[in-house]
Amino acid sequence: MAATIDGNGLITLDGTSTTQGRVRLAEDTDNGTNYVELQAPANVASNVTFTLPGADGTSGQVIQTNGSGTLSFTTPAGGFSAMQIFTSSGTFTIPAGKTTVKVTVVGAGGGGGGANLSGTAYNTGTAGGNSSVSSGTQTISTITANGGEGAPNSSAAFAAAGGTASGGDANVTGGPGGAGKLNSGRSGVGGVSSFGGGGKEVTAADNAGVAGTAYGSGGSGGVGQSASACNYGGGGGGTAIKYLTSLTPGNTLTVTIGAGGAGGGGFYGGGTGADGVVIFEY
Repeated sequence: MAATIDGNGLITLDGTSTTQGRVRLAEDTDNGTNYVELQAPANVASNVTFTLPGADGTSGQVIQTNGSGTLSFTTPAGGFSAMQIFTSSGTFTIPAGKTTVKVTVVGAGGGGGGANLSGTAYNTGTAGGNSSVSSGTQTISTITANGGEGAPNSSAAFAAAGGTASGGDANVTGGPGGAGKLNSGRSGVGGVSSFGGGGKEVTAADNAGVAGTAYGSGGSGGVGQSASACNYGGGGGGTAIKYLTSLTPGNTLTVTIGAGGAGGGGFYGGGTGADGVVIFEY
């Protein structure tokens, strides 16, 4: 095996018929005789030159190629190792070294319907609030997950709709509230969100509805005296999931969390919807 240096400072380590060119870097002799070796492939289809980055990257970054031999440091997509959960409105600061963030936005659940002491009324639950992620110092297209509808003030056969979503790579509509059955003694369940958890069915007269138990889930309806009014459940909040890319560490995003809808009034009030949530993974 021969080594040559030309007038342009190019060092060539020739291979042989059985061994490719390689360079060996030995450890400190006080520690032993081990080494690190770099070598060319045994078979190279065509000449290739790799140009190293001009500066070090940040912790956790990896080297990537542009497909033409130029190497650079980048933050790998996926493989998230941390998350930040917002249960109240605030500001998210893009962490150091992160240019890609996954965000999940969930709207709040709607409130279940309630009954008066007389047990005859269908009292409306209020809608859940919308959750969103929007521009701060980092400019993005707004991501919104709408809250679920509140239970209707009617015994007609229609249910409170789940919230819709927009701006995500995936936009999921929340589950509708369940229908209460007149004189059945069974109320409508709360609509589920992407986390499940709608308020459970009430199965006896003279009982209030049950609150949603998971982020964005709807509350169930209350049941009046003698099971004469069996109220609807509120709808579940929608969900939007988005991968935000090309972010600048240190920039901020604005986070808004929707509040759960109130249950319909009355002595046997509807269950409240659960608040929304925003989750960042990076």
